[in-house]
Amino acid sequence: MSWVTLFLALQLLAFWPVWTWYAARMTDSSDEPWGLLALGTALFFILRKGRGSALKASHLALSSIFVFAYILTYSSMPALGRAALAVMAIGCTLSPSRLGRPVHVGVVGLLLLSLPIIASLQFYLGYPVRALTAVISSRLIGLTGYEVHAQGTCLYWAGEVISIDAPCTGVRMLWTGLYLNFTLACLAEHSSARTWLTHSFSMLVIFLGNVLRSSALFYTESGILHGPAWAHQGIGLAVFALIAVAILRFNRRMGKSKGELQCT
Repeated sequence: MSWVTLFLALQLLAFWPVWTWYAARMTDSSDEPWGLLALGTALFFILRKGRGSALKASHLALSSIFVFAYILTYSSMPALGRAALAVMAIGCTLSPSRLGRPVHVGVVGLLLLSLPIIASLQFYLGYPVRALTAVISSRLIGLTGYEVHAQGTCLYWAGEVISIDAPCTGVRMLWTGLYLNFTLACLAEHSSARTWLTHSFSMLVIFLGNVLRSSALFYTESGILHGPAWAHQGIGLAVFALIAVAILRFNRRMGKSKGELQCT
């Protein structure tokens, strides 16, 4: 047994409260088990790559920092925060030993997405994201000649109130878009710098897509336009298709561009 394998085994043992919490969250119906897809995808890339480059003790410095942060904040950190530190520590251990780089941002991103985070994102991001979406959507709709005012998470027009409800926060769209981006980054073997660029682009285009979806739904929900019963879901799927194409094209452009950054 190599010292890296021993270090990884000790980490897995030290983080046992995280694994028991993770198993409980995945089976108690409090969150959606989409994380299992991200976990399986991360394991696929880890196992496919095989062994990385020769390791030095310095390669595991970042992993050790996350381990110490986990220990120091264990009593005060929420369970999800402890789990995030644990998977980042594991990811930073596996990156040099299996993936040939100090930190493989794509795989670490997939490991973070494997956590049960959708319900937490809905709780913490729900209201502020919907409120911001309402403000921007009201401005966009105003450009088409309709005098719409935003208040909180609602759009007011001609005595009508159109609410931007919780499902329109875009959390599921955010999770799915980031999963797509990190998977593409792993397939293309983007450097860390390029993965951060595609991640930032994905975050932006997902938010703008959610604004576009809310703006388009205003016309159907207010009765200005009449559509079939499936119009609400259809608009959401169409917008996400545009987001997915944008993420795919940007990842391809990053892969084809010359002079790739060597910041791995």
